[in-house]
Amino acid sequence: MKPLNVLWLIDHVCYDGSLHGGGRLFMNLMPRFDPDRIRVHPYFLRSSPEVWKLFSESHHPVVNLDKGKYDPTALATVARLCRTHEIDVMHLFCYASSTLGRIVGVGRGVPTVIHDFDTQVYFPYPLYLRALDRLLAGSTGHALAASSFCRDYMCDVRRVPRDRIEVLYHTIPERVLRAAEVVDRTTARRELGWAESGFVFGCVTKLGPERGNDTLLRAFRTVADRLPDARLALVYKPTLYHRVPEDYADIPWIRDLDAMRGQIQAQVAELGLGDRVDLVETDDSVLPYYAASDVLVAPFESERFSSVHLIEGLAFGKPFVGSDLGEPAEIGRAHRVARLVPPGDASALAAAMTEVASDPDLYRELAERARGASRAFMVEATADRLSGMYEGLARRS
Repeated sequence: MKPLNVLWLIDHVCYDGSLHGGGRLFMNLMPRFDPDRIRVHPYFLRSSPEVWKLFSESHHPVVNLDKGKYDPTALATVARLCRTHEIDVMHLFCYASSTLGRIVGVGRGVPTVIHDFDTQVYFPYPLYLRALDRLLAGSTGHALAASSFCRDYMCDVRRVPRDRIEVLYHTIPERVLRAAEVVDRTTARRELGWAESGFVFGCVTKLGPERGNDTLLRAFRTVADRLPDARLALVYKPTLYHRVPEDYADIPWIRDLDAMRGQIQAQVAELGLGDRVDLVETDDSVLPYYAASDVLVAPFESERFSSVHLIEGLAFGKPFVGSDLGEPAEIGRAHRVARLVPPGDASALAAAMTEVASDPDLYRELAERARGASRAFMVEATADRLSGMYEGLARRS
């Protein structure tokens, strides 16, 4: 049998100044498909200059169509791509792509997969999209959601039949797997200038509302009193909103990066944690911090935040302590690699952190499960899963 031709089409590739789940899939997963089964033809509907530069410098074969969602030629362009590449299945990431692609799919008889990574937090759900979603829901061959929260949104709001939606978490890129094989805890700590001894909690996050960083610092004040050798590494970058979510519009410092940093620094000083907390601002690789930490912490107070850092940490054998909501709760519970606490509860968070750090047997058990669980998120496993989905859709069509 000849390989299937699959069109990958995505709207925006990043939010908040970094690649979102779709952008990471484009970057890391596309080259992992077996070319004898699947040939992916990747396109950006549109892209910022920064993202286009990133993909160009990595020699990624994606093509930027530079088409806005209101561009009257966009439908004809997608139809032309289907003819040119003899497309068997379309994988459509995010709103504009999933709308345009499904319209073309109905006209050409090409099955479609739509893929969402978030809900409508950056702008209201327009009436025309609501109407189109209802008209196209029945023609959706399959749907992928980044979390069960997102899955419920696709069903309840976008009206995709629930039995056609499945959850697909983030994948662990090859570079992360390679680093996990060669960078151990001792080496990473030496490179970072950290002491070999001491239990380190690592939090890889962003600055901004509902991240739970203030709750984490209050919890760590208690942990530091209980465990004299414990440290916290808060590895962060400020959130660069391409569009401020409606819920955050009235926050005066929402675009003030200095104010975001200042709040964290002031709280560290107020709590007397200056010699126990490392505040690390970085745009570079966070891989050494996975390796050097003992446990990761995810104190999120919103269920829409991504679990990508927790999943990548699994490759290094790092369990986590996290809020009992969203992706951290789903992954932690499914793979038994976490201690989960109510969001915003500093006392419960401190107790869970202390428990994991104080019980060597519990820690070893969680760490072993973490490394084993990472296999489910490897790029090869995800590529194989998607290949089977594409082949099933093509057969049914």
